Amino acid sequence: MHKEFRVRVSIVIVILYCSAAVARSQDITEASAGTRDLAPSPFKLVLPREHLLGDWYGARTWLEDRGIVPTLTFVTDSLGNPSGGQEQGFTTANNVGLDLNFDLEKLCGLEGGSFLLSMSYRFGGSLSANYIHNAFTVQQVFGGETFHLINVAYLQKLLDDRVELRLGRIATGDDFLVSPYNYVFVQNGFDGNPVGIFFNSPGMTAYPNDTWGALVKVRPTARTYIMGGVYNGDPSIRDNSNNGADFSMDGPLFAIGEIAYQPNSLPGDRGLIGNYKAGFWYDNSRFSDFNTGEFERGNWGFYTLFDQVLVRFGEQRSYRGFGVAGSFLVSPDQSISQMPYFFTAALVTRGIFPSRPVDIIGLGVVYGHFSNDLQNFQRRAQQLDPNVGVQSHETVLELTYRLALFKSALYFQPDLQYVFRPGGTGRISDALVLGAQVGVNF
Repeated sequence: MHKEFRVRVSIVIVILYCSAAVARSQDITEASAGTRDLAPSPFKLVLPREHLLGDWYGARTWLEDRGIVPTLTFVTDSLGNPSGGQEQGFTTANNVGLDLNFDLEKLCGLEGGSFLLSMSYRFGGSLSANYIHNAFTVQQVFGGETFHLINVAYLQKLLDDRVELRLGRIATGDDFLVSPYNYVFVQNGFDGNPVGIFFNSPGMTAYPNDTWGALVKVRPTARTYIMGGVYNGDPSIRDNSNNGADFSMDGPLFAIGEIAYQPNSLPGDRGLIGNYKAGFWYDNSRFSDFNTGEFERGNWGFYTLFDQVLVRFGEQRSYRGFGVAGSFLVSPDQSISQMPYFFTAALVTRGIFPSRPVDIIGLGVVYGHFSNDLQNFQRRAQQLDPNVGVQSHETVLELTYRLALFKSALYFQPDLQYVFRPGGTGRISDALVLGAQVGVNF
């Protein structure tokens, strides 16, 4: 492990912990995470207490009574492009996920402590990589097609849950740059994080990839939080051959911070719930300059993210309603940032039919603008090789409907996407994508 990385991690942890120790709350009552969301947390289905296989012949209840909560899920994206793209085809991408959450208060009396162990197995093919050849993957669960060890993490809550500390093997995208609305969509530009950050930061991680990291989350008030994290930003640990079990700490520092305001997020609030977030990241990796070809150390960016219920359907405590969501990501150094500007926007309705209170309809758009300096580099390369394309922008429109079945233990989600300017070059025809996602909570 690099001495520079160890020193920076230590300094940041000390600063964040000291800030947490002096935090005070104006209202100590907090909303239960997930009970007010329009969509699930990463790879958790809408009602995590409902299981397709029930009580597992008593095994699940026996484990939960003793402080071990298992969750076993399966998600498959089956999509094809009947028109457009480089060529037409059909693929399925699949994810089997297992989470084991250990309540250390029940197991050994450690108040506020828990330990998470999770893993996944992915298999299948990518419609985007194999047939369409576009930038924003149309199947959210493609990537890392092998067995992965994911989280090996310790969580400690302090001061009436106003402070959270997390250490271990964790993924940045499980905590930062997250909106519950994003998990409605099948398009990877939304789900699980706005994908623009991954084009500019090799140190950013998301399910099913994790890395060594430390996170501190502080709630100055019950409706606000401040969160900061530092991570080992080595992208090589994501190689499928490592299976998530490369525990080295050789990478550069990746650091990220986020602040949030969550209006009407407490159980007694009568208004419409919302989330408003802003963040900043820094990646100390080496980046190639599009203009000079030389390597530079460090890139940075910032983001805003929001979701807001606009109309509630039904009674005061109903979770049915109509809302909007959006994100805007900027990584301004166009000499090293592949996609300096990226945004998403979405309209989401839950429970539009009273008889189907947890069904979800989503309409969203993803847009990414490629760097002007990258385009100039590609134009120069095109003079020597006419097969080189110049990437300007790509846009994807998605319409999706999630049909909840068996008390939300299973859902079936027909999906339609349209990819404008695949790959950003204008050389590939616009692609129509049709298919469905299916998710099961066993």
